[in-house]
Amino acid sequence: MKKTALGLLLAGGALGLAACSATRVAYDNADTLLRFMAASYLDLDAAQSDDLAPRIARFHQWHRANELPVYAALLRSASQRAAEGITAEDVAWGVANVRLRYRRFAAKAAEDAAPVLATLAPPQLAALEHKFAENNGKYTKEFLSSNDNERRRRQLKRMLERFRDFVGELTPDQEARIGRFALARERHVALRFADRQRWQRDFVAALRRERRPEELARRLAEMFEKPELRRSEEFIREDARWEEDLGRLIVDLDRSLSPKQRAHVVRRLSDYAEDFAVLAGRKKEAA
Repeated sequence: MKKTALGLLLAGGALGLAACSATRVAYDNADTLLRFMAASYLDLDAAQSDDLAPRIARFHQWHRANELPVYAALLRSASQRAAEGITAEDVAWGVANVRLRYRRFAAKAAEDAAPVLATLAPPQLAALEHKFAENNGKYTKEFLSSNDNERRRRQLKRMLERFRDFVGELTPDQEARIGRFALARERHVALRFADRQRWQRDFVAALRRERRPEELARRLAEMFEKPELRRSEEFIREDARWEEDLGRLIVDLDRSLSPKQRAHVVRRLSDYAEDFAVLAGRKKEAA
């Protein structure tokens, strides 16, 4: 997913990694991290690992050359918008751009990895399902507890942390507004999790069914670019409602920002824009 003066705050958050030098170090080593994650999820053999490594390196180069300049421009615009005050149109702009960049990123990654994914054997697919189930179990325990108070406390804590990352310290009134939003949209968390599980099942089913790399690449890209095709009507309806309510919350909170909070938001987005601009111009040898 799963946005500043707070929607660009979530937009910036989706495009960002951490902050300043930490972001740059993390991104410069992203290909190594991706190889580690692939090995963790896919239980690759030596030949598959050797095939995947240069594909990840090329994807990393593509992302640096094509996507990072776009991220930098978007975040510079987000910073300017945050300085002037966020409108509903700004929120819609931020959400649309984050969605577009994520789908492009994910579809490209799936297409590039398809020749390796098409070679996965049944035991490897079973290992992937086990990893999904393990992560889902952790998520359920943390954010979907049957204990109402514990579940709401954890969901609210996560949302407050995201806002604080961009705004700094929140006032009690701002925290209360965010709390009311989180409580009113609790159903959305469960629906999003169900959608995530459905995507995982569809993903594994596609890997089992399609062994031709070109066709698998097409199918996986479509899953990322057109997720609405496989989503339930209830989720689509609730997701649109959640997005509208989030936009109203962001605009409402923006009006309550102190000069110090607004400066924090603007600086945060500007720092990310600078990070991405620097990274876009930085060269790294392929692994």
